Amino acid sequence: MSQSPRTILLIDADASRRTETARLIMAHDVSVLLASDLVTAQSLVRHHRPSAVVVDSALIRQPDLREKLYIHGLNVDTPFIVLADEREPLAETSAPYGVISRPLTDAGIQSLLTIQGLPVYGETPPLVSQNQAAQPSLLYALPHEYRTPLTDIIGQASFLHGHASEVPVEDIREVSAEILSAARRLLRTTDNFLMYAQIETLAESPLHVERMRQCTSREPAMIVYDAAIQRALAHQRQGDMSVALDIEGVPVAMMEQHLDKIMTELVDNALYYSRLGTPVSVNATATTRDVVFTIRDHGVGMQEQELMQIGAYRQFRRQSQEQQGIGLGLIIAKRLVELHGGTFTVSSALGMGTSVTFSIPRAA
Repeated sequence: MSQSPRTILLIDADASRRTETARLIMAHDVSVLLASDLVTAQSLVRHHRPSAVVVDSALIRQPDLREKLYIHGLNVDTPFIVLADEREPLAETSAPYGVISRPLTDAGIQSLLTIQGLPVYGETPPLVSQNQAAQPSLLYALPHEYRTPLTDIIGQASFLHGHASEVPVEDIREVSAEILSAARRLLRTTDNFLMYAQIETLAESPLHVERMRQCTSREPAMIVYDAAIQRALAHQRQGDMSVALDIEGVPVAMMEQHLDKIMTELVDNALYYSRLGTPVSVNATATTRDVVFTIRDHGVGMQEQELMQIGAYRQFRRQSQEQQGIGLGLIIAKRLVELHGGTFTVSSALGMGTSVTFSIPRAA
C-alpha cells in the first residue's frame, strides 16, 4: 500500500467542481486522489493512505460512509472534512472534524492543512519547551503503534470474509498481500519495542556497555552496502539509491547486528520519507579514529521542534502520516551509536530533506 504524507482523498460526484477543488488544493503542494462515488473511494483507500478525506456535503449523508472506507484500509484516525455551501443545513451530519465552506478559499485550505496537522507554509511552528520535549511518550504511543497495522489487518480480512464468494482471485491475492504487509509491520514494531527495552536495560550497566564496545565488525562496508540495497529493493527504488563507501578493510568497534540495524532503520526512513525518483545516498569515510557514515535524502524533511525532540522517544506528524521508523527506529539507531562511543547528528529542513551523520570508533 503506497503512503503519502500530503495526500487528500476528495469525494465529489460533480466532475467540474471536483476538478476545480483539486486544482486549488494541489496549488498548496498537496496531492489529491479523486473519487466520484463510494466504490471509487474504497478502491483508492485500498491502495493509498490519505492524510485526510474531504467529502461533498451531498455524500456525507450516505449511511456508514466512514465505516465503509475503514474496512478497506483507511486509518481510523484519518480526519473527515465536509465541503458545503455556507447556507446549507448540516445539522444531521456526523463529520468529526467539521465543515469548510465551498468554494475553497486560501483561508479554507489553510484550515484544511491545520486539521491534517500538516505545516501551513509561512507560519512559525510553535515553540516546544524543554519539559515538553523531555516528556516520555513511549507507553502512550504503544497502543497506536499496534492499532494501526491491526486496523489494516482487520479491515482487509473483513473485506475478504464478507465478499469471499464474489471477489476475483486477483483481488484476493492483492488484499491478502496487504494483510501480510500489515502483519510484517506489526512484527517489526514488536521487534523494535523489544530492542528499545533491551538497549535501555543494557545502558544502565557500565560493564555491559564496555563489552558492547569490544565487539568488532571486520567488514562494515559489506554490511552497509547490503542493508542499503535490501531496503532499496523493498521500496522498489533501486535506481534512486547511490552508495559510496571508502572504508574497505577498516573495522569498526560494533557488532555486525547492531551496525546492520542502524543502517536498516536510517535507510528505510530516507526511502520512506522521500518520493520515488528523488536520490538517496549512503556514504562512508574513515578518519584516524572513526568511521563516519552519512545517509541523505531529499524528502519531506523535519521541523525545528522535531529535531529538538530526537533525544527522547516521540512519534512525529502522527496526524499526517503513518510512522513505522522515524520515531522508535531513529531513536534505536541514535542510542546504539552513542552507547558505542560514537556521535549522531541530524540536519534537516522542512520540504528540503534530511541528512543523518554518525560516527563509530575504529576497532583496534
